[in-house]
Amino acid sequence: MLTALPTKANHAAAPRIRRRDPALIFAAGTLVLSLFLQRFAVQVGSQGMDIVGPLVLLLAFWAVLNGALVLHRTRLLLFGALALWTVLGAAWQTVHPNSYGVGLTLPSLAQFLLLTSFCVLSFARDMDERVFFRGGANILALIAAAGILQFLLQFAGLGLFSFTHLLPDRMLFESGYNLEIPVGIGDIMKSNGFFLLEPSIFSQSMAMGLILEILAARRAWFLALFAAGLLLSFSGTGWIVLLSFLLSVGARLGRRGILLAAGLAMAIVAVFAAVVYFSPDTADVFAGRVAEFSQPGTSGNLRFTTPFQLMNEVLAREPTAWLFGIGPGASERLSLAYEYDVNTPIKILLEYGVPAVVLYVAIFLSAQRTKLQGALVVPCLVLVLLAGGYQEFAPVLFPILLLICIARLRPAAP
Repeated sequence: MLTALPTKANHAAAPRIRRRDPALIFAAGTLVLSLFLQRFAVQVGSQGMDIVGPLVLLLAFWAVLNGALVLHRTRLLLFGALALWTVLGAAWQTVHPNSYGVGLTLPSLAQFLLLTSFCVLSFARDMDERVFFRGGANILALIAAAGILQFLLQFAGLGLFSFTHLLPDRMLFESGYNLEIPVGIGDIMKSNGFFLLEPSIFSQSMAMGLILEILAARRAWFLALFAAGLLLSFSGTGWIVLLSFLLSVGARLGRRGILLAAGLAMAIVAVFAAVVYFSPDTADVFAGRVAEFSQPGTSGNLRFTTPFQLMNEVLAREPTAWLFGIGPGASERLSLAYEYDVNTPIKILLEYGVPAVVLYVAIFLSAQRTKLQGALVVPCLVLVLLAGGYQEFAPVLFPILLLICIARLRPAAP
């Protein structure tokens, strides 16, 4: 899946990659499992648990045994410090419980540390960045095609946005996710990528697909596929991830990055101009999403405004939360006068304190990267930190860690 096929023009410079290279199998397997099995669960007692986390961790164990992965010393130390601090914070809460009357949940702490431990791994050997990026884009292109087909089939009366009633509930991990969201134009539904859990996750995946394709190959059909998927998700978070890349790539890649950013900006303007001209109703939907930030109860307000409102309120009431937080799992179970949501840094801060946030972000920054891989850091951080609560969601967390931390790449041959 991750093997690049050389053309006649670049045959001499094409990297020699073994098709059964354990590192390739691990990378492809991580992306495939994370993208295609998001909706599936494994039963643990009376509850269903996301199946992606256990499967990818087993795949990582296999890769370690086969010599494809090793431990990254710096991230191992940072993770150890993070684990120690969160355990100390949990111990503090047993002696000094928060005034909200919400107890800590040790399973939340265990899940957070188990999934974050994925960061301590690194490729044992360098991999050609062209092979890695093209392979990732190829896999994401399958999701793009599935999402576009899903959107079109609803006009033929074949709308399939949820697996509920098709498979037993014990096999599914769909509860609590917004799989079926109306666009706001007739009965049309937003595409969720068919295999993914929400339109927002689909939009973020399409933004990452565009970024990988722009950096690696710039194949016209792939760019069109990702752009169509991004539009049909009708979600703003993917555009925010793409905008962060647009603003940061010039600083990372110099003149080349500025040219890429300029070309991408012109393409975005052209796409929106076409949408305004050919489908004004669709343009109104996107314009309405921008206004959500100040409208209580809307997705944009919940995702980007209420987390900081919650942070200010909790820190004013619990001054020690700056240091140790209010306990694992507590931030999502507070009884307040308004509906709220938490993103990754706010959840970690409120549950484990500021030092935990600093250590967590430092983990994502600790890696030696090629210039192209470095261009992924800002959009990946924006995605995992601000686009949703992904600190305990393996299907998004693991691919991000793979892209900017675990993958040890080398520049592609000229």
